[in-house]
Amino acid sequence: MTMDPAIGAAPLRLSDVLRKLETGLGPRVALGDLVSGLSDRGFAPLLVLFAVPNAFLYIPGTSALTGVPLMLLALQLVVGRRSVWLPRALSDRSVERDGFARIVRHSLPWVERIEGLARPRLWPGGTSFIDPLIGLVCFVMALLLFLPIPFGNAAPALAIIALSLALSERDGLWLILGILTATFAVVFGAAIIGGGALALTRIF
Repeated sequence: MTMDPAIGAAPLRLSDVLRKLETGLGPRVALGDLVSGLSDRGFAPLLVLFAVPNAFLYIPGTSALTGVPLMLLALQLVVGRRSVWLPRALSDRSVERDGFARIVRHSLPWVERIEGLARPRLWPGGTSFIDPLIGLVCFVMALLLFLPIPFGNAAPALAIIALSLALSERDGLWLILGILTATFAVVFGAAIIGGGALALTRIF
């Protein structure tokens, strides 16, 4: 297992923390419990967690719920925070433990597959500019998710997932794929918005 970019220690995987919380005590599981379980290694797993529903589930309103946490996480990478912070309004959000266990059973195979896709390779160097760059691109992608762009959720979410894999495992291949996917997402979003604006000008 590779070293975490923020603190230089072996990172806890999201799948490990989900298993621990599934069998824990207490009637409910809060988002803050997940953050605490990941300790100060939580940026990449949490980015994946909030991005996955937008990429694969296509549930109406998902982007509005996940966009703000994604922006908060991305901004913390940009400014160089070493641990995750979430406001109490987000940290205290919880689900019943039985419901959480069902979510874990259905999502864990996908989470483990995503975690297994990355490994250390082709990394361009130190973290002084790459981590903030990843944070900045993820922030732009989260903004795109938050905008009501038709069919515009998948590409930004996939870019965030790819960049999170790069961040977690120091994988240069996923870094390149994430940047390329983010570029496509920006072009696609601009085309949709531009096309809509042009149509409105012709109408009025």
